[in-house]
Amino acid sequence: MTLKDPSQKFAPGPHGGLPPFKEGQKIDLTIAHWSLWGPRRSGMYETVRELIAAENRIEGVLAGMCVVPPSKASKREKAAHLQGGLVDILHPEMRTQDWGWAYKFADIHVIHYSFDVKLGRLKPKAFMAHGTPEAVVEGGVNLKTTEPRTQVLAGAQWIDKFEATFVTSQRAKQFWEVFDSSGGKKIHVINKGIDLEWWQRSVTKADLSGEPSVLYGEVWRGIKHPLLLFYAVNEIYKHNKEVRLNAWSLSNTRTFWEDFVMQTGFQDLLGQNRIPGVQDYPEHFYSRGDVLVSPVQAGDLSRVAQEAMACGCPVVSWDTDPWGENYPYKTAKGFDVADLARKIELTYEEILDDPEEVIKKCRATAEKHFDINVEAKSIVDILRQIVAEQ
Repeated sequence: MTLKDPSQKFAPGPHGGLPPFKEGQKIDLTIAHWSLWGPRRSGMYETVRELIAAENRIEGVLAGMCVVPPSKASKREKAAHLQGGLVDILHPEMRTQDWGWAYKFADIHVIHYSFDVKLGRLKPKAFMAHGTPEAVVEGGVNLKTTEPRTQVLAGAQWIDKFEATFVTSQRAKQFWEVFDSSGGKKIHVINKGIDLEWWQRSVTKADLSGEPSVLYGEVWRGIKHPLLLFYAVNEIYKHNKEVRLNAWSLSNTRTFWEDFVMQTGFQDLLGQNRIPGVQDYPEHFYSRGDVLVSPVQAGDLSRVAQEAMACGCPVVSWDTDPWGENYPYKTAKGFDVADLARKIELTYEEILDDPEEVIKKCRATAEKHFDINVEAKSIVDILRQIVAEQ
């Protein structure tokens, strides 16, 4: 059966219907991913969206997204989430599914964000842990006392009760496995991937100034804020007045950071008059910028760093990753402002010497380590095993 309307979800029919790209296939695994809805503003959402697309490229697999409304959502918003059909305007092929589809036809449920009481009584389920341990703890301690539980306690309960938990680093495994009463046997370390077909260098580039143009596009929060980056760029500025910091994704902490920039005089370092918020197409920044700095404190691999490397933009991170799972272009000594400035300049010198070689090296790293299809295959293999054991 074909889609009558390109805006509808999976086509109506047996087992929730099959989209055109699955026609003729025998579906042996149907996966419902439960996530938040956050196009352009949530790394978790973008990862889940790309993971679902990769899973659907696997023979016999049908994956869909069900969106969990936030606790403060209105009745109308909650109804829209339950009914499905939300469309990502940048990726119109992504449409959320109604909860009834998941309850009736899914073989297994993968929880990324939250779920309701009914789903809590069903199995099998798997939990995918997103973000760093510090982000989880930060989110937990900052919750209001009226919240029913912290992120840590919720995650701990899911790990112990669900059939599997997926993490994307050895460091995350070390953090979460203590909550697994089976001794960590249900914790699976998988590849942290992105859609390399989407994330490519663009001919169209953002109109940015700076020689070098230093990029920062992380979420401006405690575990990876750009405080030391401002000081590093300032060190470069002392002898190179052409350097500029081109940052974006500044949102709810804007007042503090704008005051900080004005009071320190760092506004001269900025390549834009006002730091913009989330960008729809950050690949335009990656394709113009000379080096992106990803100052995640514990050296974890960020999605922004992956995107930049895939687009041929070299990344500098702290050398605080003990597991060797970050894969930046260069590392700077942990929290050493002078060394961070030095590594930015060394990277820029290599770009001036041979820009195509730098771009090629960055893309090769991304293709070797950041392929979402590798992640999807690992997850599907484990989910198929879990379903077979039920």
